[in-house]
Amino acid sequence: MFLSEKERDETIWACRFCMMCHCADRVGQVVRRESYTPRGRGAIIFGLDEGLLEYDEGVADIMYTTLNDRMIQHWCVGNYDHEELVIDTRARIFEIGRAPEEVIAYAGNLRKNPVQGGDPAKTLSDAAVALDSDSDTLLFCGRTARDSQQATLIAAGKLFNQAGKAFKVLADEPSSGWALYQLGDFEGAKQLSALLAEKIRASQVSTVVALDADSYRMLMGRTTRFGGDLNGIKILHINAVMADWLKDSRISVADRISDATTYHDPCVLARDFEDIDSPRFILSQILNNDFKEMATSKKLANCCGAGGMLAVHRADVSEDVAVMRIDEAKETGAALLVSGCPRCDETFKKAITARGIEDIQVVNLVELVAKAAGL
Repeated sequence: MFLSEKERDETIWACRFCMMCHCADRVGQVVRRESYTPRGRGAIIFGLDEGLLEYDEGVADIMYTTLNDRMIQHWCVGNYDHEELVIDTRARIFEIGRAPEEVIAYAGNLRKNPVQGGDPAKTLSDAAVALDSDSDTLLFCGRTARDSQQATLIAAGKLFNQAGKAFKVLADEPSSGWALYQLGDFEGAKQLSALLAEKIRASQVSTVVALDADSYRMLMGRTTRFGGDLNGIKILHINAVMADWLKDSRISVADRISDATTYHDPCVLARDFEDIDSPRFILSQILNNDFKEMATSKKLANCCGAGGMLAVHRADVSEDVAVMRIDEAKETGAALLVSGCPRCDETFKKAITARGIEDIQVVNLVELVAKAAGL
């Protein structure tokens, strides 16, 4: 959908003859099979187009065992968009009903139940966070912050209150459609994009602040391209908002954090929007000591394992990728692994629990700012 035929053909041609980015492909490093690398996928897609291969279970497994984390394009000298090539292929697989069973089930459930997770208004009210139904600013929470990472949602609400910035939430907040877009269910993504845009417009706001990095990317462009009208509405990510509040002294730092800290750049923020400065400025304002950069950071930061909705089909590979990133964090000697996205937090925490890792703690940047502010 987002590649022209010319771009698609050129990307297939480039990928199937090149292995330059293999060193950056963590799925390939985990699975260790050529067919699961960018070059392998390029060759397979060429074979599908030429009628040399069929859309079978093996092809579906390969196409859904990817991270779609923009790292491949970042490494590519030709700037070919391998992620969109994979999503385009997933869409073809999904349309003919050949997607993995768990993917079809996940997409079907999300279509039928677009509002999942807890009621953010209740979660915030129970935490004594003040909401303003007349505010022109909407906090888009995202399913993860409404469900397993509610501490991040509450911390964000408290920071809005301390900054004196009125806000509201959608009590019946639907999915952004990001998951369905990534899984190749374009019709489902269209439905959710239209539904969400309609609810945002009905809330009569001029600004939306997103907690979730993937939802932020969806709202910044994909929602409109899938038919949801968000023209004229400003979309911001919470990291940039917090940075501005600290610069304007709207958030007061009561007690700087002394724990040794490292920061994980969410793929979307680092590579799609190149916002690597906001979180580092924030950390400079709330830490007692300089934080410790991982071996890969900023635009080269490795994925947490949540990219491309990988865990829906291959939770085992997603966990392996997460542990590789956690090991990078541990190598810095940090006690805190901080990230800028609730989905990254959830993925790291699941891996830490599953592997019994005890010497590092995961915390969202929003929560760390709230702690420093004494909230």
